[in-house]
Amino acid sequence: MFKQWLINKGFGSNTAGDYSKFIEKKFKLYLHENQLNIDNLEHENLMEYIRYRKSQGVQAKTINLELKKISYYLEFKELPNIAEPIRLKGVQRRIPHDLFTEKQLNDIYNKFPESKNYWTHENTLKTYHLILGLRIYQGLREQELTKLEINHLQLDKGKIYVPSTKRTNKRILDLKPFQILPLHEYLLTERKSLNEEIERNYLFHKKRLVRGMSRIKAMINRYEPRLKSMAQIRASVITNWLKHYNLREVQYMAGHKYVSSTERYRTDNLEDLQKELDKYHPLK
Repeated sequence: MFKQWLINKGFGSNTAGDYSKFIEKKFKLYLHENQLNIDNLEHENLMEYIRYRKSQGVQAKTINLELKKISYYLEFKELPNIAEPIRLKGVQRRIPHDLFTEKQLNDIYNKFPESKNYWTHENTLKTYHLILGLRIYQGLREQELTKLEINHLQLDKGKIYVPSTKRTNKRILDLKPFQILPLHEYLLTERKSLNEEIERNYLFHKKRLVRGMSRIKAMINRYEPRLKSMAQIRASVITNWLKHYNLREVQYMAGHKYVSSTERYRTDNLEDLQKELDKYHPLK
């Protein structure tokens, strides 16, 4: 039941009831009247729904909330969540841009040790470097890094288990050969010295990790000013993966819940996505 599913996700009873009521009393009625099936809902069907609501004089804020409710319902039904990226001015898909090539990412990683200041502690520099490696070569997000535990490292197999988050699925990824020794040394030095400070069996000190992200970016900017955010690295990694692996393989490697999330990183689709942005502005 949709309402109970929402409550299980942390929604209040009243909010869950409101979302459920909208789906049952309004959205399903619209689908029925237009001979549409939720299981086969397409992007253009949602765009038509937006135009229909716009013609009724419904404000953008209300339509956005309805799209949010539809998005959760599609997730509940385990259907492609085509409603998730649509907001406000139309198809607001975040198109990957200003990406780094594989060579440029390698350069960012290899030049990192040179970016230290004279007061940068050697162990801190090494920890930041291996964290950067996990972002560049495994495409890990900050939330995933904070959930890593010591037993998630399979150094003898050259692999790492990445736990699931609210936004990504769990997966097992290959480590680069040059990542294995630094990770092993980290376990014997920095991680061992912080053993009493780190909760449970986590690989990294959470607060230090979160603070360290801005410092890592600042250090990279000393030699690579193009980096605007760490998310830019992940977008580059996924885009580069798609040049070597098929769509489903990259979906797994990136931890995407929906293949549509992976598709937007395909370089042959970026031009089409830009045209789509220019074409649809139903809420203007």
